[in-house]
Amino acid sequence: MSTVRPLEDLAGAIGRYESFVRADPGNALLWLNLGDLYHKAARFDEASACFERCLHDHPEVASARSQLASVRISQHKFEEAERLLQPLLREVPEEGADPALLFNMALTVYYQRRWTEAERWFGAAAARGVGTPECFAYLARCRHWAGDMEQATEYCQQWVDAARDTESRGYLALLHLDRGDITQARKLAQEVLIESPDNSNAGVVVGTAAIEGQEIGEASEQFERILAREPDNARAWLGLGLARLYQQRHPEAITALERATGLVPDSVGIWVTLGWAMVASREVQRAEQVFRDAITVDRNFGEAHGGLAVALAFQMRVDEAREAIRRARGLDPNGFGAVFAHTIILKLQGRHEQATDILANLLQQAPRPDGKTLMQQIEIFLRRNPPPPGRAPGGPGNGREGSRVRSGP
Repeated sequence: MSTVRPLEDLAGAIGRYESFVRADPGNALLWLNLGDLYHKAARFDEASACFERCLHDHPEVASARSQLASVRISQHKFEEAERLLQPLLREVPEEGADPALLFNMALTVYYQRRWTEAERWFGAAAARGVGTPECFAYLARCRHWAGDMEQATEYCQQWVDAARDTESRGYLALLHLDRGDITQARKLAQEVLIESPDNSNAGVVVGTAAIEGQEIGEASEQFERILAREPDNARAWLGLGLARLYQQRHPEAITALERATGLVPDSVGIWVTLGWAMVASREVQRAEQVFRDAITVDRNFGEAHGGLAVALAFQMRVDEAREAIRRARGLDPNGFGAVFAHTIILKLQGRHEQATDILANLLQQAPRPDGKTLMQQIEIFLRRNPPPPGRAPGGPGNGREGSRVRSGP
């Protein structure tokens, strides 16, 4: 493989190897080296052409196939990369496989959102010596997606020990938050932000803690700062949506939460929160559809049925609301939505004039004496059902073992 490293030498090296392959087009090693240089220069189509030419002339050169898979990873063509890697990994037992191939296979299935498979491949790569911070970071993220906060935290601590940087510590703070230890999460996040003010995970933690403390101005500022840098940060959109709900700026809350659902469409918690924002905005027909969308994401989630019951109750569709209440209570006897829907039915039957008052004060209302308000319930609900993590730290790069991954999809 080419040993040229400095970026300023890259163009010159490419020019030399282009002349080499013109003089000796049958030399497989020259095509491999030129393809590698093109890959480093992010000239992916030309890199692909080099590796494909090598495979056409020398189909026995397995490294051309693995390098082509690396290019596909850099292009975010993960299914194609997986198809290229599968035969290479079938040819040798896993314990004898090239660790870089194992890591690349892990990347391909990770970015296809197949978390369990990805964890297995990352674990195999780690067992074969890929003890890089990136490997532990991806393992932590896989277990986080799976909802296993304890194992995710263990992997993340290995990441912290290996990397000793603010990126890993910021993610550890996020895991503490999702485990429910908001005090430890906020403490660690604040330490990270002193060293790295733009650490988004730490910012999410501090913003979320501020919402719980009803420090809405601080929370809004934190989430807005994150979104100025990362407009696709779903957790920042969720946090901003909650802040706007607190401020009863309902259209802005709905817009923010819609952005969050668009970025993480399989998070039932975000869908349910969006549904409540629409109820609070007196858009009960839209809320009904959103809660139905939440049920499509997870039919066994009690609060999705409870929210649907509320939307139906406000439309005086009492029989349908009662059926939704029955389903909600069957899944979660202590669910907030079912209780609230039942209260609405009792208040509204024959007394339609009360509907507007109930909606107007929804965020501050508690369905039972000494009960919690809707905003308090939403906070508890999201703490118990945190949204999934965002993208992996970094993202797929050139796939070579030990390389620092570049920005992901």
